[in-house]
Amino acid sequence: MLYRPASVPQMKEWKERLRYSGTQMARVTGLKSSRRWREYVDENKPQGMPLANLFMGAAMTVLPAYYLAAVFDEMRRIGAVVDPDKSSDSLAPDGEPQP
Repeated sequence: MLYRPASVPQMKEWKERLRYSGTQMARVTGLKSSRRWREYVDENKPQGMPLANLFMGAAMTVLPAYYLAAVFDEMRRIGAVVDPDKSSDSLAPDGEPQP
């Protein structure tokens, strides 16, 4: 698979087109915080977003909810803990969900 990351200006344009905050962009791309998103759109040290994160962001912003639910269900069947409505901070160190 050929992959060349989007440029910093392209990433900023995507964010503006979606009208998302940095926090929202971090969430849809699977990043831990908006700080990490800002690192990917820093013109002084462009690094390119990894394929998996950009793929997740694209999927989360264009696919209907029922497709996303099917993917998350399959991830759970495989054994992952995934809840797109919670932050990663809601997991204990062993990966078990916290109340």
